[in-house]
Amino acid sequence: MKRVFLVLFTAVIVLPCLTAARVQADMIQWSASGTPLIGNVPSTFGSAQIYGNAGGGVVSFLSGPLTSGTNSGSIVALNVSYAENPNGSAIPQFSGPSADYSLSITVHDAASGTFGSLIFHGNLSGEIDQGNHFWNTYIGPTTQTLKLGQDLYTVTMGPYVNGTELGPWGGGTYGTISANISVQPVTNATPEPSSLLLACLAVPPLGLARWLRRRKTGPLPTTPEPKTAGLQQGDSHARRS
Repeated sequence: MKRVFLVLFTAVIVLPCLTAARVQADMIQWSASGTPLIGNVPSTFGSAQIYGNAGGGVVSFLSGPLTSGTNSGSIVALNVSYAENPNGSAIPQFSGPSADYSLSITVHDAASGTFGSLIFHGNLSGEIDQGNHFWNTYIGPTTQTLKLGQDLYTVTMGPYVNGTELGPWGGGTYGTISANISVQPVTNATPEPSSLLLACLAVPPLGLARWLRRRKTGPLPTTPEPKTAGLQQGDSHARRS
């Protein structure tokens, strides 16, 4: 019985510790930010522009702020500003390939200290007017994955939100292009520590139960020696005499 109590005591002490460690391990910390691209290279000054085909307007894409998260969250990948030429005679319009843009989202994994980037493409078409009527269309995949350390990150581009014109004297609001980030540990075939411990704890009770069962039933009966061998020897002596 002492062995049973020892096994149960070990399980009570060790299993809560493993559970707490697993909960701590599931809290995956990360940080991420977006940067516009000029060609396939991140913008040195954190901005890139597309130009309207009438009226001399310009839309600027600005790097989003560095954002920290745990497990899952969203970031502002790019801020978008709008400006038109005050001397222009027509409303600036944006369309076609000249309205294409690209951005890079860089993710840092806190646990491993590693980082990586994913590139997305889109087209922002519309016109600079009161209300700034723009429509964003993503070109290519909107969801990509990135493995950093022992964690797998999934980045999905989010909606575009219109802003208002900044104007020559300031004011106005930025438009935003957002992204959603989720992360989970990379799975493998190695059993979890808690599973290994439970398997080990199951061995002593099984051995103890077998020992108790054998003790109750007593020792196994021995097999008697066959009598035929003695009879044969006796017959042989009788024949010799």
